[in-house]
Amino acid sequence: MSRYILKKSFYEQSSLNVASKLLGKRLLFNQYQGIITETEAYIGQDDPAAHSAHGYTKRTSVMFGSPGFSYVYFIYGMYHCLNVVTEAKGFPAAVLIRGIVLLLIINPTL
Repeated sequence: MSRYILKKSFYEQSSLNVASKLLGKRLLFNQYQGIITETEAYIGQDDPAAHSAHGYTKRTSVMFGSPGFSYVYFIYGMYHCLNVVTEAKGFPAAVLIRGIVLLLIINPTL
């Protein structure tokens, strides 16, 4: 299974490259499997749509961290958004996983 895991260096690219290359990749979590169908890149503090647009805070600190780190960001008081940090540590960039097509739910009791 480890041959399918993306290496940290994959996430050290530009957010636009990572967002594009994540399309079609399989995402696994516990008993769930899906294919990434939609992504969105957020690039630095100059990106007004990024949650890091207003600078470094406790809530946005994850975006300034190491590339390859995934996190869930809660927005509008109702949505949980899966993101992965990209580019260089200290530069606030990430890719939002906007869409996933569920492929399989594995029954762990079988």
